[in-house]
Amino acid sequence: MLTAPALTLLFLIVVICLGAAFVWMFWEIEQRASKPHRMFRPYRQSDHVG
Repeated sequence: MLTAPALTLLFLIVVICLGAAFVWMFWEIEQRASKPHRMFRPYRQSDHVG
């Protein structure tokens, strides 16, 4: 059985990891939202004139 200090430390580690995951998730969402959106198409020879 875990003691109270061990459970407290485990709880703090879990909370810190979840917080870091949420910060990373929001950071990635912000980075993707700030980029200009481009529509990528497969390269086709017929698209070019000449």
